[in-house]
Amino acid sequence: MHSYQLISSLNSIGLAAARTARICMGVLFLFNCLPLFANCVTELEASKQNVSTDGRASRVDANDSSTCRAINTQRAQHYFWGEGGLVADIDTSYHFAKQALTQQRWPYELMLLRSAYVLKGLDSSLSLDEALRRFQREISSNDSLRQDKALAMLNQLSKFLPRVTWQGNTLYHDIERKQSEILPLSAAVGVRSSGGQLQVLALNQSGMPSLYWGREVRLVSKKQDSPIFRRYPSSASKGIEDVRQQLWKAPVSMPGSGVLVSRFIRQDGRPFQSQCTATLISAQWLLSAAHCLSTPEGDGRLQSLEYIADPLSHSPHNLSVQVAAAWQHHLHRVSDQQSGNVTRYSGSDIALLKLAQPIATSKSVELAGLAPNNIWIDSLGFPNDKPLYTLWASRCRASEWGEGSVNLASVYALDCFSFAGQSGAAITQYINDRAQIVGVLSSRIFNDSVNRPVFAALNVAIIKQIEGLIAGRDTSLFVAVPIEPTLRSPLRAEVVGS
Repeated sequence: MHSYQLISSLNSIGLAAARTARICMGVLFLFNCLPLFANCVTELEASKQNVSTDGRASRVDANDSSTCRAINTQRAQHYFWGEGGLVADIDTSYHFAKQALTQQRWPYELMLLRSAYVLKGLDSSLSLDEALRRFQREISSNDSLRQDKALAMLNQLSKFLPRVTWQGNTLYHDIERKQSEILPLSAAVGVRSSGGQLQVLALNQSGMPSLYWGREVRLVSKKQDSPIFRRYPSSASKGIEDVRQQLWKAPVSMPGSGVLVSRFIRQDGRPFQSQCTATLISAQWLLSAAHCLSTPEGDGRLQSLEYIADPLSHSPHNLSVQVAAAWQHHLHRVSDQQSGNVTRYSGSDIALLKLAQPIATSKSVELAGLAPNNIWIDSLGFPNDKPLYTLWASRCRASEWGEGSVNLASVYALDCFSFAGQSGAAITQYINDRAQIVGVLSSRIFNDSVNRPVFAALNVAIIKQIEGLIAGRDTSLFVAVPIEPTLRSPLRAEVVGS
């Protein structure tokens, strides 16, 4: 009994001594590190305050140095993204990233950025294949935040690499050009050249970034800014997937998209409001869906149409324009939706809107028929299940659902998810590196076995009628929809999706 107590007492004394020793060592380390820590905090605070009156950060030269790892990590990220008013510069970004290394170990915040440096050819601590695998691992994760971060980084990297395209849609996995693959898009970024061939980074059929080799590769204008790397549905046979990605800047190469706010008065006097997406096809004309001009029951009176031209400017009230006149396909009937006649309902779901005043635009928009050998389409929309006035992009596969006629559009189904508010969005295809409008997003069809969005595909006859209406000629395909302004009800409007 006494010997056990003695041993216990000795153990307690030993543990106490060890704790005391650790505390003393910690105190000594803290005293030694306090000046360095204080300098780092001071430098971090100074970097936050180093902003001019116009909100732009002062430029930091590559010759500037810092002993603070956090500062160098921050500078590396700021220069890569071009944040705080800085001009994006990957070489300067890499310079500060190297200063952030400790015993050649990369900070956690720069681990994925390290792979971008390797793909750019600035760093050789990883192979190209390993750098790419790290991006693929992020994109194949089930975490949408990780996916979008990796894709955004690849799109930013594409600004520092030559954007290229090639004749046809075929590239090769090997430099000997024996293992070919037909890719969904003929756009990529060049990584390195060897033996007269260029190795490029492009998206494969599954929407995963991969390395390929090709000969007939040419440089694309540097003005092209549309994202190359996006989330794709994994397979058309699995139904629909939500692959929408938020864009904070509308691509210059895509048609201008905005929000169409439709206000109605129901027969019982109650107000009703819906929101759709509309696309500017000329300075004074919009393309949207016909069902955006009526209530779901089809019994309301259209009171007003308002187009918010540039929601991403964060000041939509200054950019709203009233619609002076509206037309819809003369075959469009709400009853066709209720009876399940998808081909007729969505095949006629096209509307044209004339603005009360023109909007200055430098974009030239081209209407075209759907390319039969290209199943990949794009759309930009403002869905109601996302924060108000935020722009979301989708890229997915199209497959014919129902055949149209001369004056009725063929209906195509998509394998990507859409939500109320995206109705009326222009469906585009990249043809010769340009986004051409080939259809209008209509609705979502669903039952026990089907749940897919559909769109009306433009054809030669419909395009001719659209162009005739814009030119002021009579059209037999589109009929005017009356807009009857009245005093707005003091009641709050019921907002629903289209």
